[in-house]
Amino acid sequence: MAGGVKGSTGRPDGRATRWEGQRERRRAEFAEAAITAIERYGPDVLTEQIAAEAGVARPRLYRHFEGKADLQHTVCQRIVRRLMAELAPVWRAGGSPNEIITSAIDTIVRWLGTHRQLYRYLVRHSRRDPAGRGDAITDFTGTFAVNLGRLLAGALRAAGLDERGMEPFAFGLVAFVEAAIGRWLAEAEGGTAEQFTAELARSVWRLIEGMLGERGLRPDPERPLPDSAGIDLLDPNPH
Repeated sequence: MAGGVKGSTGRPDGRATRWEGQRERRRAEFAEAAITAIERYGPDVLTEQIAAEAGVARPRLYRHFEGKADLQHTVCQRIVRRLMAELAPVWRAGGSPNEIITSAIDTIVRWLGTHRQLYRYLVRHSRRDPAGRGDAITDFTGTFAVNLGRLLAGALRAAGLDERGMEPFAFGLVAFVEAAIGRWLAEAEGGTAEQFTAELARSVWRLIEGMLGERGLRPDPERPLPDSAGIDLLDPNPH
């Protein structure tokens, strides 16, 4: 309820506020326990195994969630936030387009490769839940694609060129990367992580270069981006 639960005086009820804060802390703790259990038992982890990892009985675990779907949604969101935290330094470091693309792909490939059980859990359980909350993976890739589209459009706009169509292109590009990484994780047919990352990074740049080139913009892949082009591609509310 907006503004918190209020007592008869109209002021927020302190007990309700404390309970809500405690509930959120416990949800976070149980989600972390679930991640540990997933790493140990795999994506088909049982609720009983999660509860055992958290050191509580199954009924007590569900006191803090509105059923299994709510638990899965919370866990998926937390897994995605871990990946986002790994990616954050990529944007802060800056660099050339090639450096940024390669570093981002390398980070994602290595993190998901190290945490394959978490990736499999995401694939199976990241979906819109009954409460209408979004799919964790879609929220992540969608935010990335929207901001990438804005970055590319901004580069074209600064050069006085046609910027239309960059958002659909960015969504297609992100979907391509997501599918390629998912296939490599499933089959590893693309050689080592280093080889796969290098080839995928080259493919991504070729697509970006081709699209921008058609509009008359030919950026140097090895030239550092100007500070004015900086944008956190994972920020859901970019300035």
